[in-house]
Amino acid sequence: MVRLWMLRLLRMQHELLILALCLVCGAVAPLAVSSSEIHGMELVAGCTAIAGEMCHARMLSPVPDGLIVRGFDRPEWQWSPGHRGVDISLNGTHELLAPSDGAISFSGMVAGKSVVSIDAGPYTLTFEPAHTQLAVGDKVHRGKRFASVGGQSDHCGESCVHWGVKRTGRRDYLDPASFLRPMQIRLVPYSE
Repeated sequence: MVRLWMLRLLRMQHELLILALCLVCGAVAPLAVSSSEIHGMELVAGCTAIAGEMCHARMLSPVPDGLIVRGFDRPEWQWSPGHRGVDISLNGTHELLAPSDGAISFSGMVAGKSVVSIDAGPYTLTFEPAHTQLAVGDKVHRGKRFASVGGQSDHCGESCVHWGVKRTGRRDYLDPASFLRPMQIRLVPYSE
């Protein structure tokens, strides 16, 4: 009886570990997976891969082949100065590609700057200077054109675009570059 109770407890711990990893990475994976099915697999940012393979990044760069010319600098306090995003060089293109599936949530001027925002579920993505022909609520798809660089900005003119990521409904800004790196999490069997 005690052994059966211990096995159930281990199974619950195993399922909670999978759930926690899925929540941290944004992965969606079934919990009804046996440990033999999990061995040698990785759950990463919404994908499953065989051990040794890399999963895809959670988001794509809005500027293909663009370089980050100024990185993220999290302010100590919400009201403190900092750089709440990254600046990406344009490399001759003025088209912006959607880093993730979502919908246009804002297009217009903010404090004299041309801004376009995408609601991407748990994140709001902002781009400056940018303008779009899409209306608020229109769907955008990962890797597809949604806007162009241009308009008013005091950031870097039309030589780069500022890309910010924040948790939807909060003022918690995140480093967009962290969404561009493939993540790799390995689940290993529990041994007694």
